[in-house]
Amino acid sequence: MKTILFVHGTGVRDNAYWNTFRHVCAGVASIRPGWRVEHCYWGDRHGARLNANGVTIPGTSDRGFGVPEDDPDTALWWMLDHDPLVELRALAVRPAEAVDLPPTADAPGEWLVEAARDLPDERLAALLDDAGLADVFGDAVDEVLADDGCRRALDREHELGGVLTTALARAIVARCLHLADERQGPDFPLDGDTRDDVVDAIVSELGGSDRGIGAVAVELVMRAGVGRAIDRRRAVLSQAAAPVAGDVLLYLTRGAGLRGFIADRIAGIDTPVVVLAHSLGGIAALELMIERELPNVAQLITVGSQAPLLYELNALPALAHGALLPDSVPADWVNIYDRRDLLAYVGSGVFPDRVRDFAVDNRAPFPRSHSAYFAKRNKRFYGLLDRELA
Repeated sequence: MKTILFVHGTGVRDNAYWNTFRHVCAGVASIRPGWRVEHCYWGDRHGARLNANGVTIPGTSDRGFGVPEDDPDTALWWMLDHDPLVELRALAVRPAEAVDLPPTADAPGEWLVEAARDLPDERLAALLDDAGLADVFGDAVDEVLADDGCRRALDREHELGGVLTTALARAIVARCLHLADERQGPDFPLDGDTRDDVVDAIVSELGGSDRGIGAVAVELVMRAGVGRAIDRRRAVLSQAAAPVAGDVLLYLTRGAGLRGFIADRIAGIDTPVVVLAHSLGGIAALELMIERELPNVAQLITVGSQAPLLYELNALPALAHGALLPDSVPADWVNIYDRRDLLAYVGSGVFPDRVRDFAVDNRAPFPRSHSAYFAKRNKRFYGLLDRELA
């Protein structure tokens, strides 16, 4: 038996870590049921914070966003990540042919509202529970159905047909993710396959059959002007961003404490250890192993990590560019990345014959792609992990 030590990355605090840790435990149990998973939560002790309560932050400012990808599926979900109702609002204003209804016909969309309020059925409930969204689903349904844009789209149900059902399902799932981010920590880990499974189950339960995004949905969201500016208070943004950027800056200037913390966690484990390190955690774990021998570490697995980039920039504190990795770094170093994860880098070009790079497609837009690796139902990631664990 071996033990996996899960080291988190930048910006992670408290609930966000423990939620992801539960996902990792479940994911590892599905491929290595006899292995232990140990935590290495360093955010509170060695992470950055605004020590003077943000007195350095002046005023407020506007922030905007644009669509960063031309992949229609991922681009649509990027938009829904920012505004879960964007597709329904676009449908509400889309030109369409009028439909004459008999006087005895039910009010448009009323049956769809009732069907949505009856969710979830047994299959959907199991999927939501497995994805970690069960606790937020009911609130998400209520909030989506209460939105004026949703109501206007539902009023055109006879014109829109199955397109409306699919858009409603996506809006509910997108709102679930917003609520999960708020209650369980930012960038709740959910890969695209699991997300689509939940959408498909909702569509099926609502009596629909069209589960793809299709050309209509892409046209609608593009015409809706989703690249509009979003007003944010600068103080709120800075408070949220401080742990993310601050953790990196703090580590690069005073990283010894974090490396020592990881070393102590490793030393306290009485089995061979696989260090599974995400993002900044991967930088710290690699530098720790450059600095010292850790006899009980059997394997290093970095995920979505920037260590290769820092080395190429000659900014990796423990190893200057051009210097060779010492033998204290495990011979079996696996580096996993997602091409959509803008914080993930490959290592074989700068560390030839010392690291094996593997790509995984989490089917999620950035920044969710940076956390989606660890969603417990992410068969792509855990299937790769299963193949590569020593």
